[in-house]
Amino acid sequence: MNKQKNPQERRPVPGAHKANFSRLRSKTRLMVVGTIFFTVLVVAVTALAQSFNVNLAGGDNAEVACEGRGMQVQRLSRTAVNIICSGSDNPQPTVEPTNPPPQPTQPPIEPTNPPPQPTTPPPQPTSPPPPPVGNIQPFAGAPACEDIGVAHDARAWHGIWNYQYGCHWSHEHKQNPHEVDYIFGTEYYSLAGGELSYPWQTYSGAGEAFEAYAPGAMLENEGKHEGYAWHHFTNGLEICDQSLLLGNQCFDSFRVETHQIGGEMGALTRFHSVYAEGIACTPEGAARMQFNGSAGAYGRTINNQFYPLTRDNINQFPAEFAGCGFGSGGGWLDFGRLNWPERGILQPLPTDNPQFANFGQFGPPEAAPYRIHPNGSQNSLDSWQSEGNVFNCLGNDPNCEQRIMVGFGLHILQGESVGMTNPANASLPMSQRQTHFWCVDPVTKLFNCNPQTSPGGNDNTAQALFRAWIAVPTVMDGSRYDEDGARNGAFTFHGYTNRYGDVVEGCTAPGLDCVPTRFEQFPVGNCGQTACKAAYRGSTDRDGWDALSVDGTPIQSGGTPLIPAGELWLKYPN
Repeated sequence: MNKQKNPQERRPVPGAHKANFSRLRSKTRLMVVGTIFFTVLVVAVTALAQSFNVNLAGGDNAEVACEGRGMQVQRLSRTAVNIICSGSDNPQPTVEPTNPPPQPTQPPIEPTNPPPQPTTPPPQPTSPPPPPVGNIQPFAGAPACEDIGVAHDARAWHGIWNYQYGCHWSHEHKQNPHEVDYIFGTEYYSLAGGELSYPWQTYSGAGEAFEAYAPGAMLENEGKHEGYAWHHFTNGLEICDQSLLLGNQCFDSFRVETHQIGGEMGALTRFHSVYAEGIACTPEGAARMQFNGSAGAYGRTINNQFYPLTRDNINQFPAEFAGCGFGSGGGWLDFGRLNWPERGILQPLPTDNPQFANFGQFGPPEAAPYRIHPNGSQNSLDSWQSEGNVFNCLGNDPNCEQRIMVGFGLHILQGESVGMTNPANASLPMSQRQTHFWCVDPVTKLFNCNPQTSPGGNDNTAQALFRAWIAVPTVMDGSRYDEDGARNGAFTFHGYTNRYGDVVEGCTAPGLDCVPTRFEQFPVGNCGQTACKAAYRGSTDRDGWDALSVDGTPIQSGGTPLIPAGELWLKYPN
């Protein structure tokens, strides 16, 4: 640079020509004489970068804010720098910097009991990370989904492993209900408000003496979310002869959402919620069905095209599918008397109906409905059976003659219970209960049986839905509720029932006593009884299912573990 004697010439005069930087003298020690800023701002609409040239004289000051991901400064010389503002995926309007900086518009949902955070936690994502490409398989050391910002949705079904994000949950909900959407459709999810739970869920204290919900009572999905499970099966016509031992019709397919915890939390509770839907056939209707090997389903060939047994096909071809129909319903199930410490021994509980002890009217304690502990085993609750469901008949219909009933029987496979049952706890709040668990860490609540040989430990995941049914009173056929208007052995109805199965009118949306109920030419003829019952009769061999195995086969029966050896992922309850 050339030295100058007149320092006043350093400041350019407004409107004058561009300053001649070559005339500045070095002895003035001017540190900022011609700084050029290149500020790259990502604009949300155009996504175009903009550049600016800024000239400063001695004593001038400039503040630059970057609205992108961060700022990079490159020194070009003693008197020139280049500043680059890195672009943002979600550009925001230009605002003045604040302290602390603005929070994201939608911060991630924090888990109820967040794990310990490192001293300097990483930035939390604004929303769950984008789904990665590919199908991530379970691996040792995988993170919990909540720890990487994947929020848990209490209304959405999930297994133990999230294949999109490569993370695991601390519980699971058995079989994926969407696997049989092709049979039953997706209408249920809209009516229920999600894949899990429903507006007719129970609440703490629910029962005969506590039918009306009181504000502040803990709801089922709030206090026992982990107890929701889906079970389904198809091609039940293969064993139709076995199912007919239980009812007048047999189910070809069935999907049921149950709520139960096989440990003490379930053993001490009589009433549990349910939703069920199925495709039922009379023996004559079943005989007309054909099995199509390529489709892997029963159905009918119509105009040279095969149509499987589904709800929509029955509606489209009612004559061709005569003798088969669809039914659905839900509400509360009364699982009757608790058998403890083993089968056949009645254990009275504070919520029991006084008539439970009347053996002459209701039979021995193990007569359904029941919750049973097995003989000679410490299993906490190996069998649920709601068949009969006679104790919650309402006063205005003591014989349940116009009650639509759904139900199921469920086995917890041996070795899958989480601990013992203490009936004394039924009178105590949860915080004061003394319970003995096997393989459950008292602090972390993780199932900690030997993870090398029993991934997840005793965790209640291996279950068998060995019975399922829907029963419709015979008087419904041809009644004012029957939309086909004729007594023809088929029942069609679109409406609501209360939580116990009694038809109600005036409902406009699902609720505690407004349970959506749908029947499409459901077979109810030639029953010879007060109710026509469509049933499924399986077995633990056929229907034993384990959420922690790769293919659903119980691990104790040779199923391949889904959780890597040595890993502890599941927590109580599950």
